[in-house]
Amino acid sequence: MGQEIVWVLKTLILPPGCIILLGLIGVSLGQRFLGRLLVVIALAALYIFSAPFFADKLMAGLETYPALSKSAIAGSGAQAIVVLGGGRYSDAPEYGSDTANDRLLLRLRYAAWLSRQTGLPIIPSGGSGEGRLPEARIAKQILEQEFGVQVVAVEDQSRTTRDNARMTRELLEGMHIDRILLVTQAWHIPRALASFQRAGVDAIPAPTAFYHKQDSEQRLSDWLPSPTALLYSYFAMHEYLGRLWYQVREL
Repeated sequence: MGQEIVWVLKTLILPPGCIILLGLIGVSLGQRFLGRLLVVIALAALYIFSAPFFADKLMAGLETYPALSKSAIAGSGAQAIVVLGGGRYSDAPEYGSDTANDRLLLRLRYAAWLSRQTGLPIIPSGGSGEGRLPEARIAKQILEQEFGVQVVAVEDQSRTTRDNARMTRELLEGMHIDRILLVTQAWHIPRALASFQRAGVDAIPAPTAFYHKQDSEQRLSDWLPSPTALLYSYFAMHEYLGRLWYQVREL
């Protein structure tokens, strides 16, 4: 029940849920000035969150860590690669079970690539709040059976980024691992890295799946509504809200 309440709140706070809610309130007020104003604000917000130009600007504020260069990878001094859970594709009919969703698969692919470049083992982190196979176990299967890289351990109890950091630290201490490469989406790296650093883990950010393009040439399509831009606006606002929530909890 607790997880369902959190999911409902997130749906109402983040786009497009908050936009729809705002528009419905405006419609319910009828022809009154406030009602018309709320409808206009909702339509404007829908356009802003759906336009690739604005989604890119939102992501630019999150994707502040650059991709690792080959020299940085070689000289990192890391002893393992930690890859964070990113979600599941539940009851996949073609596989007959749960498997990784697209976000998690992007993380796993980069973790596997880093492992081949460095020879470092991988530690997936991520649990499940649904009584299903933990994401870390799904990640282990894919990394070993499909990517052919070594998984040395799994952290399969965490349900949040803070949990990822705290529980992975305990695992790393038991394995005498002092420094890691931390793999997750570029837009998730700032919050994840801050969580691991607060937990006392020496983590080197290893971002993947960048959305923001530096010095990209503007096109007309950047100003036209796009479902992909709306999705990434959702991810961006989720991160900004998550960072704010973590800061409040630290007070």
